[in-house]
Amino acid sequence: MDSSATESRNVETLLAIISDINASVNQTEALEALLRHVVNDLGYKAATLRLLDQEKQELVLRAAYGLSSQYLDKGALAVAKSEIDQAVLQGEQVYSAEAGHAPGFQYPEHAAREGLVSMLALPLRTRQRIIGVLHVYTAAPYTFPAAEKIFLAAVANLGADAIYRTHLFEAFQNIAHQVNSTLELDKVLTTLLIALVRELNVKAGSLRLLGPRRQTLHLAAAYGLSKAYIDKGAVTLASSPIDRIVLETNEPKAITEMSAEAGFQYPTEAAKEGIRSVLVLPLRAHATHIGVLRLYSAQARTFGNEDLYFARAFADLGALAIENAKLHQYVAKRMQELKASADGWYRFLAFS
Repeated sequence: MDSSATESRNVETLLAIISDINASVNQTEALEALLRHVVNDLGYKAATLRLLDQEKQELVLRAAYGLSSQYLDKGALAVAKSEIDQAVLQGEQVYSAEAGHAPGFQYPEHAAREGLVSMLALPLRTRQRIIGVLHVYTAAPYTFPAAEKIFLAAVANLGADAIYRTHLFEAFQNIAHQVNSTLELDKVLTTLLIALVRELNVKAGSLRLLGPRRQTLHLAAAYGLSKAYIDKGAVTLASSPIDRIVLETNEPKAITEMSAEAGFQYPTEAAKEGIRSVLVLPLRAHATHIGVLRLYSAQARTFGNEDLYFARAFADLGALAIENAKLHQYVAKRMQELKASADGWYRFLAFS
């Protein structure tokens, strides 16, 4: 195929991928369509798209095309055991003429049985960071031309944008549904916390509400934390600079690496708990701060603007849900008091 025909094919494929991605808010559908076009339109054997689990340091399969279930079920792809993917996650493109024999290829025997020969691995890059890896495989020895690598890099970036866009939509829809499905405060808090921990892929989370004097942050919900850590002691604004700053500025604040100087009240206890990074967000409802939301990571994690935008949107949603639940509790309590009062008057009048 001459260069002009190749360019025309690539443009047509790119337009088809963009059309399919824009037509769907379902992440799985969007990514499967992308891989289908990559494999069928460009004549490869197969392709996979894996996302980085930052807590487990594994590349988790998110979409695949052209591969058997036996190959896909071979096991987790650990970053520490895959030199190829380590390089890709640092921003490199990695080519292997014989994937199964390449140094740092984690499952060479499985690749041989599957008939995978040459491979190109590319980073999935969002606006600020690399979130995963696109693997493209051929059934015969193949050298990817420079123009083709550029094209596949563009496709990988489209995939990363599709992941980010659809993830926000699906996660917001899911959390909003769960949080708004109950008006019981305990359930609202637990539901919000579990959903955020899972969606942001962190180790644990806690939600603390300001006390009546607005000097102490009382634990209202926790997920993923040990009892020993939860019972470590009171959290006060006077002793916790990071919480105080977050509430004063109404801005999230992150600690990338826990230390005694980081402004965290219990750094020693956090280290024992296996916490290395913390993201603290304000909970604000009706222009009033009601507490803080903390998300904990076992990795030295840098929270980018995308993470902050995502977490803050759901913190705001959670704060409103908390206020609604508290209002519901107040109304229910008043109804019970009025009912008790009415019953008392009824008995008084009945015996008068």
